[in-house]
Amino acid sequence: MEDIMSTHPNVAVIDRMTQAIVENDRETLSRIFTDDMVFHGRGPIPFAGDHDGVDGLLAALGTVFALTDGDVKLEQLSCLADDEWGAEWEHAVFGRNGRTLEMNDSFVYRFDDGRIREMWFIAAGPAEAASFWA
Repeated sequence: MEDIMSTHPNVAVIDRMTQAIVENDRETLSRIFTDDMVFHGRGPIPFAGDHDGVDGLLAALGTVFALTDGDVKLEQLSCLADDEWGAEWEHAVFGRNGRTLEMNDSFVYRFDDGRIREMWFIAAGPAEAASFWA
């Protein structure tokens, strides 16, 4: 007998958020995030720290797009969610100044009534990640 697994609606929220970030769609992001959303960046990344709201998130991630001239390739490996929490595993490839950096990153999301209240980005980058971003 074949098991059919359903996807929680918050997985679709995460997928819409990723698309809206790539498209710099602030209107969609303002509907996806709560007004007091906080983005936490951790690891050997150029935007480490805490960033408030949609503007803080886009400014932080915009740093990556600026440093790479948009040479960013993302592949979602896994995404799970329930009513309160979500987790995503991603493979990222960045190009910069003729060099390439591959990283596996994880995201953790805390939801409030179907909207993202907190988002953690945890980079599992190799040792050379710090010099790549310097």
